Amino acid sequence: MHDSHDDYAFMAAALAAHTPALGRITVHPTPVASAPASLAHDLLRSIGKHLPLAGSEDGTYWTTNLETAWRVVAAWMLALRIGHVIVTRAHRISSRHFEYLFALRELTGVQLTLLCHGPLPPALAAALAALPHEEAHNLAAARRAVAAPAPAPRPPAGRFAWWEADGQFPPHEGEPCFLLPARRAPGRGEIEAAGCRLGRAVLPLPAVGRFPSEPDEPTALLARRLHARIAHPVHAAALAVRILTGCPAAQLQLPAAHEALPARSNRGPKRPAPSWAVDLIEAARRFGQLEGRQHSARPLRLRPWDQAGVTEAAHACGVVEHQAPRSRRHPAARTPSSPRPAAAHRGAGSTPAPNRAA
Repeated sequence: MHDSHDDYAFMAAALAAHTPALGRITVHPTPVASAPASLAHDLLRSIGKHLPLAGSEDGTYWTTNLETAWRVVAAWMLALRIGHVIVTRAHRISSRHFEYLFALRELTGVQLTLLCHGPLPPALAAALAALPHEEAHNLAAARRAVAAPAPAPRPPAGRFAWWEADGQFPPHEGEPCFLLPARRAPGRGEIEAAGCRLGRAVLPLPAVGRFPSEPDEPTALLARRLHARIAHPVHAAALAVRILTGCPAAQLQLPAAHEALPARSNRGPKRPAPSWAVDLIEAARRFGQLEGRQHSARPLRLRPWDQAGVTEAAHACGVVEHQAPRSRRHPAARTPSSPRPAAAHRGAGSTPAPNRAA
């Protein structure tokens, strides 16, 4: 789309076309952004994913790793069925970013619409010379281009509305939090005691294995946080699976496919994932495929250096561990085999930096 006179009507049409529920997103690149992964970050924001504000080096490494950041973008595009990507201010994109943007198009099959508000940059002109494409030089043609339906598969019935998950980011101080579910749902007294300890309201969640397909109000609030506050798909899926299964972080594995969740024990039955977790788990599975594990039938294992990322994601979503009660019978005795109380703000579960992604 050529907007040679920088007419705002072109920009308005592109921005109005942003309809994630229909698989169409509009990306407005950050001006003067110089970081190699900045366009990948812009794409993540366009689908409502927020990058971690701060954290450990292990937990945030992927945000500055060019290959991993674009692999994360590709995984979400495939899992969320994004079929049409509109990029404004395309004449200001660097040649390196064009390389990754066109690779993303090849990898995911999205329809790519570029809005240029000036002469085509040499890198884009060279790429278009080798690719079949259509051009729009007037506003009417531009409006038709941005309104084109997304060539993506139809979403399943009963899908969770991830595009409505604003997630209140950054988290506001004192917002309600959630206890990591256990085999037994906590009673009112336990919830009130946890609220006093944490200094904020604690909302109830179902017990492990008792989550219905459609979430109740507290679970829906948590689901919106998981979808909005965790940009790395494996971190988001790992936290979701831990919430659903109660598996300790060290034993956590993501399922090979989203139809069934791993049981807490090998003897327990596998359960279907509730609607709000399906896209998270599918995105993690896609990420594993992009790492070159598409031929493996084994579950996507969590890697040690991503444990920090999942723990920090749990903290960002307000998910905290139960605090084990202290024994009054043996106040001082602590042997190597005695259980240790879980830290109040530890989260859950994880993947690493890649080979070539998108």
